This record gives sequence, structure tokens and C-alpha cells, in this order.
Amino acid sequence: MLPPPTPHWALLDLHAVGKALDGFTPLPCPARHTPSSLSRWFDISSTCLTCLLTSHAPSKRPGPPSKPWWSPRLSSLRKEYHRFAKISRLDPSSLNWSNVKSSRRTYFKAIALAKRAHWSYFLSSATPQSIWTAKSFAFGRPPQRFPDLPGASDPGEVAETLLHHFFPSKPPPPPLLRLTRHEDYTPLTSEEISRALSKSSNTSAPGPDHVPYSV
Repeated sequence: MLPPPTPHWALLDLHAVGKALDGFTPLPCPARHTPSSLSRWFDISSTCLTCLLTSHAPSKRPGPPSKPWWSPRLSSLRKEYHRFAKISRLDPSSLNWSNVKSSRRTYFKAIALAKRAHWSYFLSSATPQSIWTAKSFAFGRPPQRFPDLPGASDPGEVAETLLHHFFPSKPPPPPLLRLTRHEDYTPLTSEEISRALSKSSNTSAPGPDHVPYSV
């Protein structure tokens, strides 16, 4: 059974998305500010924004070799975990939170068992042609032991390049921003949003909305 198609974010039409985002208007905030109404308003707005992004991204269908250890049981466990997580966001009670922790523990434990079983099968069925592939998977790529020194012709430039490579200067931390709860608040700028998203890893797995941090 082939996995379902997913958005190909690398081929996202940024120009068309920018025009669509300029005309995007979120739903008005509910008049009565309760946790359930705000959570429902956020879920609807987030779904609309996610649909806008996915409509401009072409679909791709990864083949079976992309995740050979995946199984229908993992798909059902993943759906169950996200279902409990959504229920816990709507009703943050101790019972719902315990269900989230239990389903998450079961889901990630099943993933670890499936990966170990597939790795054991891969090693048991290794051939002389695939033994080097198994070695690269086990040990990984060796780290770079010495930096490149482009344009360093004298000892002073070599020392400066090594100093910046091993002891890079850290940029000053951004100032803490605080939003007011009044109606005359200052809108967020694109620089503030980019600075907030820069703390997230672009290589981490996307969440339930399947939108990666790079988008």
C-alpha cells in the first residue's frame, strides 16, 4: 500500500503564495473570549491558512523505499496520537493529558521497534554489494576535521580564519517583545515573525498540519 500524496514544499510557488497571503483575511476574533471559542477560532484560521499553502504546492507521492519500515499500524497509532492531542487542546484536563502521553509513548515506541526490526532484517539479508551501504548507515559520514582556508595566504590570515571557525562570534540576542492585550496593539512585522521562526529547526519533522518551518 503506497503512502498518501504529500505537498512538495521544495517546489512551492512563493510568488503566488505571497499574492494569496496579501489577500488572506483571517476570521474575526470571537466577541466572547473563552478558551473553547479561542481554540475553535484558531483551529479554523489555521486550517484556512494551511489549505491556502497546500493549494499552491504540487503534490508528491513518496515510494515504498522512502520508509520501508512504515506499516498501517503506525499510521493508526499516529492518527490516534494526534486525535488525543487535539482533544487535549480543546479540553486540557488531566485525563486527556494522560491519554496524550500514553498514545505518544506507544506511537514512538512502535516506531523504534519497527526501525530496529527493519535494521536487523537489512543486516541479515546484506549482500557483498550492500555491505558498504550498511557501513555508511551505521557509522555515518565522517566529520570535517580541518576547515577550508580560502584566501588565507599568510600566518595572520590563517590564524584569523581558524579563530572564526572554532570560536565564532555569537550575535546579540534579540530584544524581548511583548504584545499588549488592548485593541490598540502594535501589529507584528515580518522581521519579528522571521526572528521568531529562526529559532525553529528547518530539518525537524512537520507537525499535524504538515507545513515545515522552512515555509
